[in-house]
Amino acid sequence: MGSSASAPSAAAVARSQVSRSGLHADGIAVVWTESRPSEGGGSVVVRREGAGEIRQCSPSGVSVGSRVHDYGGAAARLAQGTLYFVDRSDQRLYRTEVDGPAPALPLTPASGSGVDYRYGDPRPCRSGRWVVAVEERHQGGSVEHRLVAIATDGSLRVVPLVTGSDFVASPRIAPDGQGFAWVSWDHPAMPWDESALWLGRLVGCDERFDEPRVVDSVAVAGSHGSSVGQPLFCGDGALVFVWDRTGWWLPYRIAAGDATAGRARGAARPMVEVEAEFHAPDWALGQGTIAERPDGTLVARMHREGSDHLVRLVPDGARSAADEAGRAIPGIPEWNLEVLPQPCVSISGVAATEDGRTVIVGRTPTVAGDVLELPGRPSAGVVRVTGVTGPVARNGDEGVDAVAVPAVPMELAVDGRLVPGFVYLPMAGAGEFGTPPPLVVFCHGGPTGACDPGFDPTVQFFVGAGLGVACVDYRGSSGYGRAYRQSLAGQWGVADVDDCVGFAEALGRTGRVDGRRMAIRGTSAGGLTALGAIVRSDRFAGAVSWYGVCDLERLAAETHDFESRYLDGLVGPRPEALARYRERSPIHHADRITGSVLLLQGTDDAVVPLGQAEGFADRLSAEGVRCELIVFPGEGHGFRAASTIEASLVAELAFYRSLFRSERSVTSDTGR
Repeated sequence: MGSSASAPSAAAVARSQVSRSGLHADGIAVVWTESRPSEGGGSVVVRREGAGEIRQCSPSGVSVGSRVHDYGGAAARLAQGTLYFVDRSDQRLYRTEVDGPAPALPLTPASGSGVDYRYGDPRPCRSGRWVVAVEERHQGGSVEHRLVAIATDGSLRVVPLVTGSDFVASPRIAPDGQGFAWVSWDHPAMPWDESALWLGRLVGCDERFDEPRVVDSVAVAGSHGSSVGQPLFCGDGALVFVWDRTGWWLPYRIAAGDATAGRARGAARPMVEVEAEFHAPDWALGQGTIAERPDGTLVARMHREGSDHLVRLVPDGARSAADEAGRAIPGIPEWNLEVLPQPCVSISGVAATEDGRTVIVGRTPTVAGDVLELPGRPSAGVVRVTGVTGPVARNGDEGVDAVAVPAVPMELAVDGRLVPGFVYLPMAGAGEFGTPPPLVVFCHGGPTGACDPGFDPTVQFFVGAGLGVACVDYRGSSGYGRAYRQSLAGQWGVADVDDCVGFAEALGRTGRVDGRRMAIRGTSAGGLTALGAIVRSDRFAGAVSWYGVCDLERLAAETHDFESRYLDGLVGPRPEALARYRERSPIHHADRITGSVLLLQGTDDAVVPLGQAEGFADRLSAEGVRCELIVFPGEGHGFRAASTIEASLVAELAFYRSLFRSERSVTSDTGR
C-alpha cells in the first residue's frame, strides 16, 4: 500500500462483506450458505459439484437464515440432492429438489395465534421420511427449545424427540440410522461454560408406519464444569466430539463398539494431547470444523498461538495401548497429528467429499472468506473454489484486498501480565493522519470472542486511511484455553476495559503509534468495553459503538433467552449484584466521559434493543458530551445490507477525522 489513493472505498468494503458459512459436502458436491450484502443482506445456498460451476440451489428470491438463538446458523442442509432450508422471512423449514421443477414444500406449521416457531440445523434421517432439527418455540413470553422430527411429505407433522433442557443443539444421526447424539445446557450456563453430550437411540424414523422417538438416552461427556461440542458420527459408527476437560477443547472418540447408550459412559478417549483449541464458542448453530475423509482419517481446524492450522488426525496402531484382555486403555491417545499446508490463518469451516477432497472456508492475510479446496495429492495446488466461476465474486475484484496490510501478532505487558493482540500499521506516507499514526483499538464482541488474524475489509479500510489498528484479545477471549476464557468471570466491564486501555498505552510507548491520538471502538459486547474505556480512562479521544451494550441492567432484563442469564457469570446474579451492574454500565456515568461518542444501531435488534442506544444518547446530551446516534431501519444485531455498512463506515471515518486531523503531532507536521 503505497498511498491513500489505493485505500479501499467504504462502498467497496461494504460490497465485499460476503460471509460464507454452513460448509458441508453432499457426495462430491461442496455446499455453503453465502450472504449477499449488495442485495439487501439476504443469503443463498450455493453448491459446486466436482470441478463444475458454482450454482445457487436455494429458491430464487428467498433469503435463507435461521433465527434460533437470534444468531442462527445451520439454516440449510443438502442431502442426496434434496435441500432442507429455513426461510428467513417466516422461519419455516422447507424442502426442495435442487434439480427439480417443483416449488419448495413447507414442512413446518406457520407461526400465528400467539405462537412463533423457529428452526435450525436440519438433518434428514436415512429413509428421507423425516428430518430432525432444533425447534425454538415462543409463546406468551416464554421460550422452549427442543429437538423435533419433522415429516418430509408436507403433512406439517412435528414430533418432539428431546425436551426438558433449557437449550439443545447439534442433533446428529449415526450411519446405521439409530444412533443419535446431541448437546444440551441449562441456564445460567452458556454452552462454552458447561454443556453435556447425550447419546441415545432414534427409532421409528425409517419405518413407514411408525413415529420417531428417542430411547435409552444417557449423558456421556461434559457437565461438571466442562463443555462439549461438534458431535460427529464416523462411517464406522464411532462418535467423535470436542471436550475441554483438560482445559483445552480437544477431540475425543467413543469407539464404534462403545457408541451405544449402554456402553458409552466413560468410554470417551482423547485423540491427541496438545495445548490447542479444536472448537470455538457456539454462538451459532452448526459449527463444523472437523470432518471425516473417505479413508477414515479426520481433518480439523486447530487454533494455537493466535492463528488456525489445518491438521489431519491419523490412527497410529503402533501407539495403541491395550490391557491383558486386549481392550484399549482409557486416556492414551492413539492418533497422530499432521499439520497440512494451506494458506489460511483463520478457518471457520471444514468439509470432506466422497472423492477425497478437503474443503475449507477461511481467511488468508490478504483475502477474506474464501472457499478453498485441498486436493488429495500433496503435490497438487490449492484450488480457490470461490474464484473459479459462477455468481461468487472474489473479494479482490472489488478492489479491497489489493491494499492488504498484514496483522502483526503482539503480546504487550499490562499490569505484569501479557495481553495478546494483533496490530496493523499503515505504510509510510499512507493516509491523511501523519506519522506516527493515530490508533484505533478494536474490541471484539462476545465478550467470549477473539480477534481474527485473517483479512478483514473493515480493518483495511481504516488502515488504508492512515490509522493504526490494534485488535486486543482481552481476558475472556477464546482461543487460549478454558482458564483464559473464564478469567472474565465476574469482571466484565473491568478486566476487558483495563486490558484494552493497557494494550493501547503499551503500544503508544513503543512509538509505533501516536500515544496522544487514540480512539476505541467495539461491536456488541465490545461496545460495552469501548464505552467503558472512556469512562474508566482518559486515554481515548472518543469511542464508537456498533450495536453495543450501554446498560447492563437493562440488557439482563430485555435481551433474548439465549443470553438472558449470561450476565450471571460475567457480572453476578441479580438482585445481589445490582450495584455492580450499575457501576459498570456507561449509561450511569455520562458525567465522567470527556471524549466524543458515535453510536450505530439497528431498529430490529433483539439482542441489544434500540432503547439502550437512545437512552445513552439522551444522557450524554444532557451532560454536554458530543454524541451522534445513527439508527438504521430494519437492521438487527449485526448489519447485513451493503448500504448500512457503507454509511456506518463513512460516519466512523468522519468521526476519527474530527478527532485527529486538527490535532496532528509535531512529528506529523514536520514529517520526521
